[in-house]
Amino acid sequence: MKILRLVSFFGAWLIGIGYVSGQQVLTLEQCRQMALEHNQKVLIADEHVEAAGALKRSAQTQFLPSISANGLYTRTNKKFSLLDKDLMLPVIPYTAIDPVTGGLNSAILSPTLPDGTPNPNFNPLVFGSTFAIDPSTGQPYTDSDGNPLFQRYTWLPKDKAEFGNKNVYVAGVNLTQPIFTGGKIRETYRIAKYGEKLARAQSEAERTEVLYKTEESYWRVAAVAEKVKLVQAYIALLDKLNTDLENYYAEGIIIKNDLLKVKVKKNEAELNLLKAQNGLTLSKMALCQQVGLPLNTDIVIADSLPALMEPIAQMNYTDSALARRPEIEALNQTINIAKSGVNLMKSRYMPNIGLTANYMFFNPNPYNGLTENFGGDWSVGVAINVPIFHWNDRGHTLKAARSEQRVAELKMDEAKELISLQVQQAIFQLNESIKKVEMAQVNLKQAEENLKVTRDAFESGRQKTSDVLEAQAMWQNAFSDLIDARMEYRLNVVNLKRVTGSLK
Repeated sequence: MKILRLVSFFGAWLIGIGYVSGQQVLTLEQCRQMALEHNQKVLIADEHVEAAGALKRSAQTQFLPSISANGLYTRTNKKFSLLDKDLMLPVIPYTAIDPVTGGLNSAILSPTLPDGTPNPNFNPLVFGSTFAIDPSTGQPYTDSDGNPLFQRYTWLPKDKAEFGNKNVYVAGVNLTQPIFTGGKIRETYRIAKYGEKLARAQSEAERTEVLYKTEESYWRVAAVAEKVKLVQAYIALLDKLNTDLENYYAEGIIIKNDLLKVKVKKNEAELNLLKAQNGLTLSKMALCQQVGLPLNTDIVIADSLPALMEPIAQMNYTDSALARRPEIEALNQTINIAKSGVNLMKSRYMPNIGLTANYMFFNPNPYNGLTENFGGDWSVGVAINVPIFHWNDRGHTLKAARSEQRVAELKMDEAKELISLQVQQAIFQLNESIKKVEMAQVNLKQAEENLKVTRDAFESGRQKTSDVLEAQAMWQNAFSDLIDARMEYRLNVVNLKRVTGSLK
């Protein structure tokens, strides 16, 4: 035991000079922080949180009016023509126009009334100046269809009734403000908000998993390092026994076979030391990979496996897990998203109402004879769209959304059952590991006492060499079992924190 304490002292001394020799000493908290900063899954989850937050802010802008500018340039090949041929338009005095109807004033242009009696308001001057009069009859000349011919005509050529320019410019500014959409914008914003919370819960789950794996790797290094020291201490015991046996052999007390037995055990121990050292190297490489250091970094952990067990808090671990686990929070947000999805499908039955305001510029200017300059005007309007019939498309999508909500609720029920089972399993494993540590401590104490008694009896000649070797092997196995039990206990403590959502 003195040799074991001596080996432990030199191990601690080597750790103490680690800073000088180029070794990097890491504490558990440093490893946790480095792992969170390095792990790609955590970084990806954090980016998902950022993206979800941006989408939420984007959805929030849908409540506000949108302003846009539009522009159009068109080059045409032909002008528009109002006439298909040249026209002859009659020229008549303004008194011949009825101001009420806009047509010819029959009150002064017709010599007779509809009943055949003379028209007292008949004006022969206007009548004659309007129509071409046949002197023989005193009546207007008529065409082949019996229509009277006018006295004077003006010529309207076809090419003078064309309009339009080769280059057409249209520009404007538009403002649109939704007034009522049946809840579409509100539910879209809620979905984005729940999506951000879902991303945060998933990020928290990734962080918890990374912390658990980091602590697992950290305590595994501690356990393997203690096993290396244990094997070194066991070899030291074999060396001391070999020295004593060589003295006994020189005095003729024992035979050479006893020396060979010790050498065989030492060879086995040296092989086990090599395996333990290789295991320690691999464990350190796994920890380096977890915290983002180069795999060949020479690290030393600052902690060792605790000899004392932490008191287990008395609490309802299942309720704590259901309240803290990020998986439950993620499923809660999934249910909220599904509920908003149902409301979103219901809003498709509602009308959409929006306010629009525009200011448009045109060139050619339609407000000034289509001249080649810009003219503009504003307009304000309210648009409404009312869905009536589309072969029950909205009904099918609403049914699908309700099914998705039901699926999310069923997943929540399943998750609660699995988490409750997981918590109970973690509690049982921790209680078992506590019992293993207690039993291993008792076994080690018995093995130490057995080794002491056997060693004393061997020195007095009452025990054989094989008995000492067996006692030393029993002591080594008991110590190794205690290291394994302590590591298992430490990992089960971390696992209980993980399954209850308290590993932060």
